[in-house]
Amino acid sequence: SVLKTKKEIELVSDSLIEIHRSKNKPRGFVYKKTKDLEVAIKKSFPYKETRDQKTAIKEVLSDLKNNKPMDRLLCGDVGFGKTEVALRAIVRVVSSGKQVLFLCPTTVLSDQHYITIVERLEPLGVRVALLSRFQTNTEQKETTKNLIRLKVDVVIGTHRLLSNDVVCPELGLLIIDEEHRFGVKHKESIRAVRPGVDLLSLSATPIPRTLQQSILGIRDISRIETPPITRKPIKTYVEFFSWSRTSELIVEEVLRGGQVYFLHNDIQSIDYYTQKIQSLVPDIVVKNIHGQQKSKDLEKTLLGFFSGSISVLVCSTIIESGLDVSNANCMIINNPQNLGLSQLYQIRGRVGRGARQASCYLFVPPKTVLSEAAFRRLKTIERHTSLGSGYSIASNDLDIRGAGLVFGYKQSGVVSRIGVEYYNSLLKDAISKKLNKPIEKEKTTLFFWGKSLIPIHYISNSPDRFSFYTKIHNAKKEGDFKDIKNELIDRFGQIPKETTTFINLAELRLFYRKSLVKNILINEESLVFKLPIKLVNGGDKLISKVLSYKGLCVVDKAFKEDPQSVSIVFLTKKGYDWYGELISCNSLFYKT
Repeated sequence: SVLKTKKEIELVSDSLIEIHRSKNKPRGFVYKKTKDLEVAIKKSFPYKETRDQKTAIKEVLSDLKNNKPMDRLLCGDVGFGKTEVALRAIVRVVSSGKQVLFLCPTTVLSDQHYITIVERLEPLGVRVALLSRFQTNTEQKETTKNLIRLKVDVVIGTHRLLSNDVVCPELGLLIIDEEHRFGVKHKESIRAVRPGVDLLSLSATPIPRTLQQSILGIRDISRIETPPITRKPIKTYVEFFSWSRTSELIVEEVLRGGQVYFLHNDIQSIDYYTQKIQSLVPDIVVKNIHGQQKSKDLEKTLLGFFSGSISVLVCSTIIESGLDVSNANCMIINNPQNLGLSQLYQIRGRVGRGARQASCYLFVPPKTVLSEAAFRRLKTIERHTSLGSGYSIASNDLDIRGAGLVFGYKQSGVVSRIGVEYYNSLLKDAISKKLNKPIEKEKTTLFFWGKSLIPIHYISNSPDRFSFYTKIHNAKKEGDFKDIKNELIDRFGQIPKETTTFINLAELRLFYRKSLVKNILINEESLVFKLPIKLVNGGDKLISKVLSYKGLCVVDKAFKEDPQSVSIVFLTKKGYDWYGELISCNSLFYKT
């Protein structure tokens, strides 16, 4: 498996190196800072910037200051302020005489972005246009002409922007909202547009491949995890569907002055569900929207829901990206088992946009036997209710599905064979080798003679088990390990000895990461530390300090396979606490 994977990684790394090289080609110009415009856009922001927003804005503007094209992924929950970061980038680019394409996956989202951007940027003299099916052919032709004549600075739209007649002579920045929503052909078109153009991708839940590219350092990543001050977590419940419960929830929400989404993702029966809900609540206005409606009807219903004249919106997944109604704080999702994890998370994010407590109900049909994967998805969305969970859900999706090929659009299953961490390690090594960069190796390696794993009898579900291996490996501080242990106990009961051992070894690897030790060998009767021989030959104080420790150690001869190393052996008794011993003597192996 590893040999096969290495061959596949060779091919992948070639493609990634091409990205790396094109990314490092000079852009040919540098964007100018226009103080007046940037102060004006900042002052027009009606909220206080969160800490993470400030950092993301700084990182994006710093990218634009460089002479190399930007390729940055901005992760942040729905409503956490990703659009504001994009607006600051737009101002920097437009004030330098360049044009911006703002690509959205749906007509609804492009329309909403257009309203926001016009409101914020037109008072500053920025010329904004829209290309979507809400417009007539005449309006669309006028927009494309104005783009070529440089009479438009920013154009917002769906995949219509990727058509051959859309030409931006001075294209500087491409912004893509929810890249994972675009199909293969559209992504190929995006790649054709990209060379030498700055790219900013916005996403609440990046797909595994996009997240993987960021983890590998192929793309830069900014994360907005700080929620707006007034936002509250969305209470999420999984229940069996019933009409009486549906009408009860609708009446309850409308009585408190709110509005309701009822998501039913089947266009064939959406009219039936609309009529049925209307008959249950005759005094409440109920309308529906879906992707196959005429543009005028769709726009009319949307505007009615925005204005509050429609109280219940029966809808398809068309609302997944872009509908922002702060008064809508109750979401009912019918047949949630048929939707993906990131989809569920995005849809739930349509509620809870204001200060009022929001709720989301996942209605599963009675007597339905859920598949294991569907059950896991529903439990994950129910569990991740905290604000800023989008990145965690994407990481969970990466664990469950596997990243597959990092470059391209196929899920090859390579990661499933060898694991995410080892895959990343092999890929990084291959890229470093081809770029003639030193290959980074872990400073201290631990070898343990005994059982160290998460057994199947403890976590029988493979994706869950794989997820915890990844979490343990990625833990960066003592508190992370405590959280992992608490989650394991909460979900699976008392932790087995071999799993505790695995966690302890991961924690010790962190403890010793900056020490002078190359290898630590742990067995029933001794601890062996492998150090560079030059420390002994040089009469370093470290060696005398180690030798005096409890009188338990001896300096052994150099390892045969590595004449540049020497071993220091701590002799102990069978059944000793090796974890406690390694924690207590950790400080001995640091230079004084």
